[in-house]
Amino acid sequence: MGPYLSQPKTEKKTTVGQGKSVIFAASEMQGWRNSMEDAHINRPDVLQDVSVFGVFDGHGGREVAYFVEKHFIDELLKNKNFKDQKFEDALKETFLKMDELLMTEEGQQEVITYQANESNDSYAGCTANVALIHKNTLYVANAGDSRSVLCRNNKNFDMSVDHKPDNPEEKSRIERAGGFVSDGRVNGNLNLSRALGDLEYKRDNKFRPNEQLIIALPDVKKTELGPEDKFILMGCDGVFETLNHQELLQHINTTLGNNPVTQELLSKAAEDLLDKLLAPDTSQGTGCDNMTTLIVYLKK
Repeated sequence: MGPYLSQPKTEKKTTVGQGKSVIFAASEMQGWRNSMEDAHINRPDVLQDVSVFGVFDGHGGREVAYFVEKHFIDELLKNKNFKDQKFEDALKETFLKMDELLMTEEGQQEVITYQANESNDSYAGCTANVALIHKNTLYVANAGDSRSVLCRNNKNFDMSVDHKPDNPEEKSRIERAGGFVSDGRVNGNLNLSRALGDLEYKRDNKFRPNEQLIIALPDVKKTELGPEDKFILMGCDGVFETLNHQELLQHINTTLGNNPVTQELLSKAAEDLLDKLLAPDTSQGTGCDNMTTLIVYLKK
């Protein structure tokens, strides 16, 4: 059996909600893939003036994405820097905390319960792209190739950069850790240089967590939000394969039109976007991945 189904699964699981300053819609679709390995979080008003959203794209299995979905918010809320409103540090520490939890015996046992095909070994990982909004400040923490794009003046303002092994900074770290990059992959295997999980790439005791072949440490980008900012588009890499960022934002804006933005309208925008991106067949290899998209509309 190859990586693809004979027909895509186009059913969508969509979640909507709103808080004091945002309305959101999150929609996920399995598509042509044999299984669904994405997860996401959406917590408007997780605390007063703080909302958190995230997408986690699993690889090698769904289990790490599910684990992170379950634990990320709880660990963020416990974090001292989060309580002190040092959000950039809090996000970085919570990403690293996910790996710490995964390395425990309890974490390993929990991961096994999420596996589609239970075994005692997990070689899974996931990307993580998390947006935190505090009052008028947006922080996006990213590890991997899921993305956040801010619609600013109806143009794309990119809030994350993909972590690929060929990136010079990433490649030099991989080589310092004793690895190599071949065909855009770490040691010829993984086509990401940062991710949560993937613990087999993180076990060299000579190196600190941010010096391993694969690291969980995110980049964090910060921007002040203003009246020119309309919504944030978040998604796993499958969402960004066939249209560029500007085209994606245009598609959403066309759906929204000049109508008052409601949960129902955002839900339609998210679901219509997934239908637009799904490939008619698997011959090109793009538009065939699991797709999860999150649209966070910023109330005026």
